[in-house]
Amino acid sequence: MTLELSAGQVSRQPSPWPRRILRLGLIWAAFLLILMPVSDPTPENRTTALSIGLSGLYTLLLYRTRRRWLPRLAGRPLRNAMILGSVNAAIVETVFLLVEKLMGAKGVAANPNPILDLLVTMPWYIGMVIIFVRMQHRRRFAPSIVLMLGGLYEIGADGLIGGSFSGALFTPAALLLFPLVMFWLFIPVYSSMVLPPAWLVDTIPSASAPSIPAWRDAFRPLLWLIPFVVYLGIFLVTAGALSAI
Repeated sequence: MTLELSAGQVSRQPSPWPRRILRLGLIWAAFLLILMPVSDPTPENRTTALSIGLSGLYTLLLYRTRRRWLPRLAGRPLRNAMILGSVNAAIVETVFLLVEKLMGAKGVAANPNPILDLLVTMPWYIGMVIIFVRMQHRRRFAPSIVLMLGGLYEIGADGLIGGSFSGALFTPAALLLFPLVMFWLFIPVYSSMVLPPAWLVDTIPSASAPSIPAWRDAFRPLLWLIPFVVYLGIFLVTAGALSAI
């Protein structure tokens, strides 16, 4: 099956600056992943560094093998992009959980129970991926932008929600860590959830872009945090009630 790009995609000349910024950011992230377990070799730091690295390698594997699987999924690209991103999210979440258990760490994955872990996290991942795919169908952000949007979405999920539950969201340390450290470390984690679906979306002509600014469309997946927080609250209350029985 031949994959064709629209004329608009062929002629588009994106700015080189996002790619340069991303390259520098990923070099910085790689340095942090090496420094983290060396400077403070706790099980949690080793788990975090190894899991993030494996997540990035998984996306690289998908990139190197894309000529084999991409044509097979291009028959129904939008639907399959949503499925692919959601399946990759489950794979990444499982990687974090398995590495956590192998390293004897605690608190890295959302929950030590695999079923509960996926019940907590997958509603966010699935909703985020669906909204992203629809948005990418209209906007066709360049791969470098797509990867950085993945880091942004992870900050929204783990940063805003996790920080709110822990009470550390608005501390000076958090305000520095999110843009300088966590954002760049989060990019490999979400890379397989957004970049391979974007490859699938690029196999079909783009939809008409809405009149709203592109940056507002890029933030649209974060709106899924509102119903997700409601779901998470109900889930935690229900789980607590059941455990008390």
